Amino acid sequence: MDEVGRGPLAGPVVAAAVILPRTASGAPCRAGWIRALDDSKVLTARQRGRLAAVIRSECEWNLAAVSPQVIDQVNILQATRLAMRRAVAGLPARPDALIIDGNEVAGSGLPERSVVHADARCVSVAAASIIAKVARDAMMEELDLVFPGYGFAGHKGYATDVHRMAITRLGPTTVHRLSFAPVREAFFRASGRVGRITE
Repeated sequence: MDEVGRGPLAGPVVAAAVILPRTASGAPCRAGWIRALDDSKVLTARQRGRLAAVIRSECEWNLAAVSPQVIDQVNILQATRLAMRRAVAGLPARPDALIIDGNEVAGSGLPERSVVHADARCVSVAAASIIAKVARDAMMEELDLVFPGYGFAGHKGYATDVHRMAITRLGPTTVHRLSFAPVREAFFRASGRVGRITE
């Protein structure tokens, strides 16, 4: 299991759960595509796209997204855990246990093991990392069409200088996380209130 989108100022947090097949179905060579799995951050967009298609075809998998509004209500940590639990609950088969990237727990009721950098050390976590990132990137590209001017297709909601300047210039949207300080401050500036918001 892995998640993507904890740090951005906009968009959902997305979690993926993947169970790798024990045997190949006969499509691409199993050893070849499994050997290609890696942390999604070190793969190119084209590599991620190709691997995501194979993972979706060959594995048991599920994705879950939690909206910015829920993130604002419960905080990003609880929203991430919620996305993880939903991803596991929607799997076509019940896993024996979970390996989770990082040092988080999902609270799924299953045996769980958190492993730092698991997306680079465990192929099933790498697979989850890939399909989560491909799915969230696609969501942000769609939001770029709905909210032009923010550059969502490029930075995917992360706190780049381009994104921060767009928030300052245009104000926050309904997909921005108001509980995140840079967005909150821009909201108060846009509403005519003054003063810096502290954590």
